[in-house]
Amino acid sequence: MTIKEQLIQEVEAFPDALLSEALDFVLFLKTRYLDPEITTEEKAEILAAQAAYKLGDYLTLEQYEANQV
Repeated sequence: MTIKEQLIQEVEAFPDALLSEALDFVLFLKTRYLDPEITTEEKAEILAAQAAYKLGDYLTLEQYEANQV
């Protein structure tokens, strides 16, 4: 059985009350990972931010909050 078939089987067994939440999650994933509207510049900025984070270039929540006072 493929992953797609498994997913369909699980969705078919979902209670009706949870179907709208499952749909919201699927649409979130689609928007997050398949959205073609992210520009090349935005992708470059995301990659630069991820690289900076890996190098430790970020503030902790406590540091951020201390700077807000």
